[in-house]
Parts: sequence; C-alpha cells; structure tokens
Amino acid sequence: MANLLLALILLNGISMEVEWSEKTIHFYGPIQLESDTAYFAQLQTGLDSVFATIPFDAEHSLAEVVKQSRDARNYFSTALVYPQVVSTRYSTTGEVQNEYVLNIIGPYIEELIPRSSPGLTLRSVVPETRVDEEEVAIPSIPNTGFVIDARGTGFRPGVFPRLLDTEGNVIFDPGKVDRSVLRERGYVQYAYSPREALETRELGLNPLRIVAERSAGSNQCDLILPAVEAEDIINSALNLRLLSECRVMIIIDRI
Repeated sequence: MANLLLALILLNGISMEVEWSEKTIHFYGPIQLESDTAYFAQLQTGLDSVFATIPFDAEHSLAEVVKQSRDARNYFSTALVYPQVVSTRYSTTGEVQNEYVLNIIGPYIEELIPRSSPGLTLRSVVPETRVDEEEVAIPSIPNTGFVIDARGTGFRPGVFPRLLDTEGNVIFDPGKVDRSVLRERGYVQYAYSPREALETRELGLNPLRIVAERSAGSNQCDLILPAVEAEDIINSALNLRLLSECRVMIIIDRI
C-alpha cells in the first residue's frame, strides 16, 4: 500500500502500520476476526505496542492516554471488535485475509482537548514612512493556511503537535483553536510531500510554506519555527485566525 508508513510493529507475525496522512492503523487478519480468539489476543497486545510509538503530544504517548482515559479505552476496544475492512487478499495457499483499518482519532479526543490556552497578543507593527515614489505597489495575496515542512528535523507525528518560536513560546496548540472546528476538521493534517500537501482543499489557494528549524519535546512532537516566520504569524490577525481554524498541514518524512 502506498504512503505506508511511519510505525511498523511485528508481533507473532502480526503487522500493524500507521498511515499518518489518514491517521489510521492498518493490519491484516482473518475474515472472522473476533472469533479467532488467539489471534485477537495477539492483536490487542500488538495495538498496545503501536500506541507506545505514537506521540499524543510533546510529553505523552497515546498508550499513556489510553491507559488513563476510559473513553479512549472504550473507543479502541469497540473499534478493534468492529474494524473497517478496506481490502481482501488471497494467498497462493488459499488463505484469505482482510485488510482492516482503525482510526487513531475518535470521539475520545473531546475529553482531552485543553479547555483554554493563553492567546497570542497581536503585536503592533510600525509602518515604514519612506516610500519610493517610483516603486509600484503590488498587492499581496493573503495567506489561506500553513504548510510546515518538518522533513529532516527528527519530528515524530502525533495527535497534538505544537508550533513554537525559537524561544519556546507556543504559537499553536490545541488550547488556541476553535473547538468546533477541531472536532469537524481535525487538529492538523499530515502529508509526505509538498505536492500532496498542496492538494488539500482546506489549505486554500495560497498556503504559506514554512521550513521548520528543528523538532522539540521529549517525544520530538513539537516544531520550532524560524524567527522571521514566527514573527509574521504573531503580527498578523489573519494568520492567527487561520491557526485557530486548524488550517495546518505538516510534511513529514517517510521511514
């Protein structure tokens, strides 16, 4: 399958793969999944191992969140019993298996979204007074979203990554976004190439592309933005609104 993958867990012959552009976990299993009790037990153990590799945020793994949240445990328990079937494969020996998909993001997220976060104060910018009379003003096209290139930074995609400035101040985190938009659109999107990122309709026709300086956090799930670009975001009411609407795409490495 194309675009796979950033996490690969092999346990007793069970392969689970994370597809971040879809925020899903893929695996193959028998047609009668739940009735195969031995396989199902191995599958549950394998899923716990995958969760340990997925950052929930800069400091916590998805495994920690699932362990502490009853809503998350119930969501994944139900999803594992009734996974979505996306394809069927047939081996030369006559074995038939389904390819199953579990969504990483579910209703349990609502419980875990921070209720509030200190907002950014729009900084006033003093305009330059000197203007060259011969210079022809060219109107700029407003930004419609953000494409953050995190390739080569060691960044690990997760559920709630943050964008920081070079001093570690938070520019973008779940507490700064519109909760209704987050529930509808999702917090951030992931892509494996600029072309794939720019095909996303939610980013509009003129997203601002920023190359991240480095990753940060104990899970390497935060991104440090260059000083100039961070200032441009903080100084623009439009840019802050776009962040609050979760119009953020992060380009990630393939492994």
